[in-house]
Amino acid sequence: MTARVVVVGGGPSGLTVATELARAGVDVVVLERRTQPVQSRAGTILPRVLELLDSRGLAQNFIDRASTIRSNPLIPVHIWAGMQPVEWRHLESRFGFRLVLPQNHTEELLLEEALRLGVVVKHGVTVESVVQQSTAVTVTAAAEDGPVSLSADYLVGADGGRSIVRSQLGLGFEGHGPTFTGIVADLRIDRPWPEARRMIDNDKGWVTSFPFGENESITRFNIVHAERRHAPAAEPVTADEVRRCLTDVLEKDLPFDDLVWASRFTDSLRIATKFQQGRVFLVGESARIHYPASGVGMNFCIQDAFNLGWKLAAVINEHAGPALLATYEAERRPVAEALLRSVAAQCSVQFDFTPEGVAFKRMFERELLPIPEVNRRIGLELNGLSFPYPADSHQHPMVGYRCPDLDLVTGSGPTRMGEMLRDHALVLIDATGAGTYADLALQGAPVRAHSGHIVLAPSGLEDVKSLLVRPDGYIAWACADAPAREDAQLAIKRCLAVE
Repeated sequence: MTARVVVVGGGPSGLTVATELARAGVDVVVLERRTQPVQSRAGTILPRVLELLDSRGLAQNFIDRASTIRSNPLIPVHIWAGMQPVEWRHLESRFGFRLVLPQNHTEELLLEEALRLGVVVKHGVTVESVVQQSTAVTVTAAAEDGPVSLSADYLVGADGGRSIVRSQLGLGFEGHGPTFTGIVADLRIDRPWPEARRMIDNDKGWVTSFPFGENESITRFNIVHAERRHAPAAEPVTADEVRRCLTDVLEKDLPFDDLVWASRFTDSLRIATKFQQGRVFLVGESARIHYPASGVGMNFCIQDAFNLGWKLAAVINEHAGPALLATYEAERRPVAEALLRSVAAQCSVQFDFTPEGVAFKRMFERELLPIPEVNRRIGLELNGLSFPYPADSHQHPMVGYRCPDLDLVTGSGPTRMGEMLRDHALVLIDATGAGTYADLALQGAPVRAHSGHIVLAPSGLEDVKSLLVRPDGYIAWACADAPAREDAQLAIKRCLAVE
């Protein structure tokens, strides 16, 4: 069996890569070991990923699904190091909220989109070996109906922290193992308090809770107990342990009807020595693992997939030069490294249960977190937007940053960036309304030209007359000079690594 791309792993990052490739007409096969839906691990989709989903016309599907589970799934605030509120309004995003949606629903929606686009998804397939040749990658796997062998131009490893793909490549996984364990527990319980989320920490530990299940019938508790954090990661979580931990931290009994599901998590922190080796790429947790600080990990995994997906498709379709693929690691590794630094910082603060540590958290939450610029910077950090992708120093200062969802008034009516990106193409804007870039093309590369006037220009783009935005929503070129077709063609070549 052959395919242009094989994706190993059918979780959020693997399915997102597959759909991005399929949107561009690339033949994709996904191999997934699991035959049953994932347990309810991740439960939060942050504003940046909602922007990306919106750029493919999918955000409302996720919001609608979340609304069937919870009466109000749109939460305008978040946490950092267990402290709140981080207010999403400071991001100036159309999506000034996070979406509460269990991971099994996220995967179900992504799978539906992948199948709609023609992606072949095979469940119950365990990859056993990965062999690279100069022009292809061969994968062998075991399935219920016998061995499977596939040959592909490229392979994407999206198979999690124990990645067989990473192991087969012989890549290192640098960092440290667990120094403590925490508990995530889904309880069937009457709502213990009126607010959607409650957090409590003291010298006994830390607890947060929020409604999570269908019709809010389940409440999820995340717990790090000062004593039980030394329990082995493999030790099963019992209802008695959950009850004891909650009683200690809450300083009162909290009766519950049923322990629906529970698991331990750790603060293991590791990153792959490479995100790309030859024709093989790592995305998501196959490239790094970490303590689930502030619940943002899945969002970074999906952003990896959006970054790699359009680039791999452009190279396969011969719209871009092979050098474009090297920019995946050049752009996403610094973001992953910054995430790990943030996680380490949050853990050091959040789980310091000494009197001094608790006093510091109360001071930070009371005095510093409410400062708008502090709040905004933390919000950017949680969304992986603290700094731009690499760009030449002579380029416009906004190059490398995510493009705000700006509004453009054109001759045929108003539109916005989230809608213009839905063609899965480079978006080229003449902001003077002169139509300078009409019919501009480069070697058949997918470029969609728009002409109009930017309404209420976002900060940083007030002077821009030309704008080139990548399919993943990042600014590739911005120019304050009068629009010129030659300049735009050079910008497209540079973006696509075309000589």
